[in-house]
Amino acid sequence: MEMVSVLATRPDRVQEAHEALKQAILSGELSPCAPLAQEDLAARLGVSRQPVSHALALLKHQGLVIDRGRKGLMVAPIEPERVLALYQVRGALDGLAARLAAARRASVAPLVTLLARGATASDSGTLDDLVEADAAFHRGLYEASGNPAIAEVANGVWPHVLRSMRAVLNDPDYRTLAWQEHAAIVAAIETGDPDKAEALATGHAAQAGRSTYVRLTTDPKKVTGTENAT
Repeated sequence: MEMVSVLATRPDRVQEAHEALKQAILSGELSPCAPLAQEDLAARLGVSRQPVSHALALLKHQGLVIDRGRKGLMVAPIEPERVLALYQVRGALDGLAARLAAARRASVAPLVTLLARGATASDSGTLDDLVEADAAFHRGLYEASGNPAIAEVANGVWPHVLRSMRAVLNDPDYRTLAWQEHAAIVAAIETGDPDKAEALATGHAAQAGRSTYVRLTTDPKKVTGTENAT
């Protein structure tokens, strides 16, 4: 009975450790190339090393954690070329979602609410608020498409996109531009113009990818996290 109890609770501890570490990576609390010592992480989370070990294995499978040679593991760097590739995929998904939403004349009320949330975050929110608002808008776009497979596919790349979002949304000028482009996408959906909605959504992703690439390549610390590497 005791063994059954341990086996029953272990997945919960692993899941909790995985979620906590993933959020720390996505938020930048654990920055690119930060070393990951199991003992330190276990003490920080208040668990044993075993769930941390399993959680790190899951994060490695997701590409958020990589080997650090013979020194163990570290947070994966944010590589500019990888960012461009991810935004190409996101552009295809966003374009399809916008086209489908416009074709079916989906209600834009939820998206309008998300636009207002984005405006508030842009004016007075923290970087975390901005990233959350941006991600919420794109998830709202996927929902408006009426095709749940789009969100299912997007979920595989979104953790990496979220990390890169922090770099580009640090730019005050781009914050304004991003939400102007979001509003234009919503307007095209509302008027039932699939071609325009798709072009705007795809172009928005392309612009975001280029802007992120530029910021990453002009600030090496955002790429390598060398300030945390030892």
